[in-house]
Amino acid sequence: SVFTVLVAGGGFKGGCVVGSSDEKGEIVKERPVYPSDLLGTMYLLAGIDASAKLPHPWGLDAYVLDTENEGMQSAGLLEEIL
Repeated sequence: SVFTVLVAGGGFKGGCVVGSSDEKGEIVKERPVYPSDLLGTMYLLAGIDASAKLPHPWGLDAYVLDTENEGMQSAGLLEEIL
């Protein structure tokens, strides 16, 4: 339930830590972050609309990022590092 990632450049603010875990690094202690939050923030900085609809060969609804209706968890964009 906890992950670590390092991002640099591309418009990210440097020297920031977002969220924290318990002393063993196993459980989120504060400010949960999901992979979709990081991806959405990266897309925003790249000028990509994460909620944009994509073409699908079968005419199905497909989006840049899944939605919460499709089971994606999100705690929001990483405003702390923008």
